[in-house]
Amino acid sequence: MDYLDPKRKLRDHLVLMIGYVLVTLVIAIATLVLVYQAYGFGLSKNDTVIQSGLVFLSSQPNPANIYINGVLNANKTNTQLFLPSGVYTVTLTRNGYRPWQRTITFDAGAVEHFDYPVLFPIKLVTSRVHTYSTAPPLVTQSPSRQWLLVERPGSITNFDLYNLKNSAKPVMTQFSLPSGLLSKAISSESWKIDGWADDNQHVLLTHIYDGKREYIMVDTANPSQSVNLSNTYGSPTELTLINKKYNDYYIYNAASQTLETASLSSGNTLTPFLQGVLAYKSYGNHTVLYVTASGAPKGEVFLKLISNGQTITVRTLPASPTYLLNLTTYNGTPYVVAGDVASGQVYIYQDPISQYNNQQGTIIPSQIFNLHNPNFLKFSGNAQFIVAESGTHFAVYNFENQKAYTYTMHFPLQAPQVSASWMDGDRLTYVSGGKLIVFDYDGTNEQTLMPASSSYLPFFATNYDYVFTLAAGKTAPTVMLDRTPLLTPADL
Repeated sequence: MDYLDPKRKLRDHLVLMIGYVLVTLVIAIATLVLVYQAYGFGLSKNDTVIQSGLVFLSSQPNPANIYINGVLNANKTNTQLFLPSGVYTVTLTRNGYRPWQRTITFDAGAVEHFDYPVLFPIKLVTSRVHTYSTAPPLVTQSPSRQWLLVERPGSITNFDLYNLKNSAKPVMTQFSLPSGLLSKAISSESWKIDGWADDNQHVLLTHIYDGKREYIMVDTANPSQSVNLSNTYGSPTELTLINKKYNDYYIYNAASQTLETASLSSGNTLTPFLQGVLAYKSYGNHTVLYVTASGAPKGEVFLKLISNGQTITVRTLPASPTYLLNLTTYNGTPYVVAGDVASGQVYIYQDPISQYNNQQGTIIPSQIFNLHNPNFLKFSGNAQFIVAESGTHFAVYNFENQKAYTYTMHFPLQAPQVSASWMDGDRLTYVSGGKLIVFDYDGTNEQTLMPASSSYLPFFATNYDYVFTLAAGKTAPTVMLDRTPLLTPADL
């Protein structure tokens, strides 16, 4: 009866315990290996422990071939790769397209996302959408990129409205503003675009006539419902949308330095909001970044921010005829940007109100750019980047990874442009030498595309499969509205 033998019983117990220990060690080692792999650790050819970085690569169109330092990788885009720390040249290629390339520097354990690369066709085939007898005075696109509004030459109240939802076959309709909506001009008149509402139906325009101005809210779907806002609210120096709503407004009067709010639902009632305002920029509901001289030392002004009823002073600036201001929210975090034109400095602040509350009034910029005579500040379409610009000199800050980039482009901006514009969330564009130039946010992957007029922005379709441009016709003074696919025929 072996099971009654104490020695046999002890031996079996020891074997069982050793088995438990071995299983535990195997599990622990496997777990450790998985953890190390998750953090990018591995073994080199000579069995030295190394730590890799993780890179995610996507492309449009997809898939594209991946070359690492000139060597074709087994994977294609929309993949992840472990790469040992170091410097790499990554190239993406696809048949019929120009390559995308950039240099990547990896630190041990770093994680990088490159989900923005766009490959442009080698051959661009442009087709005609419409020919205008002369240059359209105003062309603007809705935020959704579905609607393209064109003022018909020769009549300030007549418009063409293109539906770009089907990019290959845009549909044009025409409409006219109602008689009596605009004040009658004697000598001259023109339009200036102020911005679209977020319903992609209403667009705020300034009617400039005989040296005067009035604000018109144009309803592109129901033109008869368009409103002359200056008839309702007098003659403000500036009128802007609150939170991009077509019926809510900030009313600014430079003479009295007052900022008031108004709503069409409340008739012509004006509600005081701020005083002593020299310049302002709004975001969302009643979050305003503004400049005021009230209480500031002589020759200086305060940069202030009001949000959720709290007002803080962000910093002082030299008094100036113009101020560069902008603000947004990225991934739930507020950002404020201000340019000091006189000194050429651009200040970027992350969540200044939280800084103020948590650091006893101390607010420290995340980044300061030195840029001679900056004249342009704008966030990218996805709010991940802010660009400050002076001619062909660019300074870009990436809120995602808190990296800064400064560079100078080779091609000059063609007049009357004064700045580049964002193509999307990751690329900038402008016209030089009669051609459209596109490049990544960090100045890489510069591409020269189709002919375009520098008097107009390029207009991209809803999914960026086409770009619409205006260019001089073969017979002056005609202007062509052209459509160019950004995919090869095989991919359309």
